[in-house]
Amino acid sequence: MCTSASHNAIEERELLPTNVSPIHYDLHLAPDLDALTYTGEVHIKVRINEATDNIVLHSNELEIKEASLTSTALQSGASISASSITLKKDDETAHLAFAQALPNGSEATLSLKFSGILNDLMVGFYRSKYTDAQGNTKNMATTQFEPTDARRAFPCWDEPMQKATFNVTLRVKENLTALSNMDVAKIAAVGDSLKDVSFSTTPIMSTYLLAFIVGELDYIEAHTSGKHNGRPIPCRVYTAPGNSEKGRFALNVSVQVLEYFADVFGAEYPLPKLDQVAINDFEAGAMENWGLITYREVALLVDEASTSSRAKQYVAEVVSHELAHQWFGNLVTMEWWSELWLNEGFATWVGTLAVGHLFPEYAIWTQFLTDNLQRALSLDALRSSHPIQVPVRRSADISQIFDAISYSKGASAIQMLSSYIGHDSFFKGICAYLQKHKYANASTEDLWNALSEASGVDVSHFMATWTRKIGYPIITVTELENGSQIKVRQNRYLSAGKAAESEDETEWWVPLGIETAESKIQRPIDVLTSREATFDIPVSTSKWYKLNKDTVGIYRVKYPASAVVNIAQAIAEGELGTNDRIGVIADAASLAVSGHSSTSDFLTLLRAYASETEPVVWQEIATRTDALKSVWVNESDEIKEKIHALSRTLFSPLVKKLGWEAASADEDSLVGRLRALAISAAGFSGDAEVIAEANRRFHAFFDGDKSAFNTDMLRAGFAVAIYHGGRAEFEKAKSYFLDSANPVDQQLAALSNLGFTKDPALVNELLEFALSDSVRNQDVHQAINALSTGEANRERLWKWYQENYDLLVTRYRASMSYMGALVRISTGGFIGYDKADEIERFLATKDTSKFQRVVDQSLEKIRSNTHGSRRTARMLFAQSK
Repeated sequence: MCTSASHNAIEERELLPTNVSPIHYDLHLAPDLDALTYTGEVHIKVRINEATDNIVLHSNELEIKEASLTSTALQSGASISASSITLKKDDETAHLAFAQALPNGSEATLSLKFSGILNDLMVGFYRSKYTDAQGNTKNMATTQFEPTDARRAFPCWDEPMQKATFNVTLRVKENLTALSNMDVAKIAAVGDSLKDVSFSTTPIMSTYLLAFIVGELDYIEAHTSGKHNGRPIPCRVYTAPGNSEKGRFALNVSVQVLEYFADVFGAEYPLPKLDQVAINDFEAGAMENWGLITYREVALLVDEASTSSRAKQYVAEVVSHELAHQWFGNLVTMEWWSELWLNEGFATWVGTLAVGHLFPEYAIWTQFLTDNLQRALSLDALRSSHPIQVPVRRSADISQIFDAISYSKGASAIQMLSSYIGHDSFFKGICAYLQKHKYANASTEDLWNALSEASGVDVSHFMATWTRKIGYPIITVTELENGSQIKVRQNRYLSAGKAAESEDETEWWVPLGIETAESKIQRPIDVLTSREATFDIPVSTSKWYKLNKDTVGIYRVKYPASAVVNIAQAIAEGELGTNDRIGVIADAASLAVSGHSSTSDFLTLLRAYASETEPVVWQEIATRTDALKSVWVNESDEIKEKIHALSRTLFSPLVKKLGWEAASADEDSLVGRLRALAISAAGFSGDAEVIAEANRRFHAFFDGDKSAFNTDMLRAGFAVAIYHGGRAEFEKAKSYFLDSANPVDQQLAALSNLGFTKDPALVNELLEFALSDSVRNQDVHQAINALSTGEANRERLWKWYQENYDLLVTRYRASMSYMGALVRISTGGFIGYDKADEIERFLATKDTSKFQRVVDQSLEKIRSNTHGSRRTARMLFAQSK
């Protein structure tokens, strides 16, 4: 390995030596789905950049049997075998030594023969189990290479900048389907009931985007219109046998989104086909392999009769996100993992754009605030967060940044920027960026340059701080005595309280988006570029004023008490838009818990939402009240009952208003979700009527009346019944999960609700069940997540995590980010400095280097919540009496 400094000096990186680089791979693989092994041979055309007799490339858990070089530059003019092959496990590299040196500027072909195991780790070239129509368990072989697991499948230069072209040939049984990134070029029978399936040459691309799949597969097919791609693109959805029709919704989304993106990006989809495949065992949600996208079943398959509307929307979002990657990530690839946000932030934002285009009824940009902006603000309020452009030195660090900063804060930064420079200028710059860097690598600075040229604004000047610095500001508003001005000041916001001076050195570029009751048009000139500044606003004569119009800015706002009262009145009278109402309550709740503002401000605003009608606003209110419950788990029963009473006051009237049945067959799907939200919130807060009706419907459902819970109600109904029930309810929900005839999203809903039981014996059974063969490795978090919400259950969950730590490390050793998810779930609900110290002591004895960022964040969250929990509880309910 060598150490290389990046061009912008953000970090040093541990990279392969640059003396040799790949040009083209000719890869042959022969997987055996019975023996769960494979053999392979790869011929790599390479360029010699420095005279050398040593070649270093990546290889992980492969047996390299032979290595040779062929080149006219060799003295023999033919080929030579490697004099030694050394595998270095820690570096995941293979070091090949040769008796002759190849001269600088020459080319050669490196040939390697190797073998590997179709592992059960959900990375590299691995096996996935499925059940056929006859109930037989079978295997398919599939891949997951991002970020650094192509090296588990074949020896290669496994870095984003080491782009090359690929030819793939798969030797498989005649009855099996073989897929790769490109279309099939040739199929040849080779005897013994085997065939060689050869695929066309790929465009130049990074190794992490290569993919291949072998198995029994069904498919459905459709073609794009060709209006913006220049020709119709054949699109297929592949599934295990018998499930293909469940891919119809995703297929319909795909053919429309491919055309939409070709239009808005000004660049055609460059591959001859698009395949999407549902994989039973899959750790991530989906993977954007160029031309062969892979998904968890729940992210691709829809049963039109029984899949919930939220799950259906999720499929649309994930498909759109992955298709966005075909341009952002595949056509233009980040130069290194420190620029991951260029892939994930853009795909999140552009995917949202596509869903909004196809499904305006989803109000997707409003949901963006709760699903992305608030998620990002929550994580980025921790000291242990990281910048959007995060330094990445080594491979082990990469998986830790696939988080809400790279995805959601990155997308939110794009939303803020595009709102400021305008949609037209933004997409003009995006089109130029894609054209200039297609089939190559790019950096954040390349993007800023394209957007600057398109908009005439120096984008890098004000956006560099947002991507290179950790955190975001709290904007404190002070009304000046003259009644016509406000002073605004920015400081770093931390959920633990006031930032120390050493932590508060960044001055962000902040578009204030000021609006007043009299002028609801955002004033683009109002931008804070220093620590504090004064702005003209008719405070004394305006009915109300507000900052961050439409909640597109990445910051929180603290208002004077008088302004809070005026904003509350504007909310009550319906004068603030939906996005603004979400932003106001989110800020007030967060600032109350962190101690930056009084809890009376939060209560004043909360009362103003009594007549709220928008489902997404209610979702944010529920999120904030749930957060209060989780922070005050160690408080007295009296205080906990008061937060439950507050929740009942908010949500029980909604249940009575909406009822338990849809008002009509074509009811807005968001209304259906609001009904489920209200029932869940009221039921968990102790509403006796809601509990009784949920229990009645639960048992009616299992007695055969499937209309008792419609598709959007099932999750909420199951949760309330299990929470207030016993073994009977637990066992029925468990049986529903185990029945593969049920829709995948509803099965997972049943599984995730089992943790709401309050019976210690059932908790122990669930924890044992979570590690059984009945629960796929990818779904263990679904089984245990709800346990973290129960005061007694979380103690048992933490004990389970400690007891099974070694087993979990063995199971997830190749995807340690999942260990991070498990530690977050197993510890994140605790309150108490002593508990944080206990967790820290235990984890200090373990190698947590591959998920240390999550450990730090979990510990900080516990201490932060502990800091403010008792103070805010006392203050809130002293004022609510």
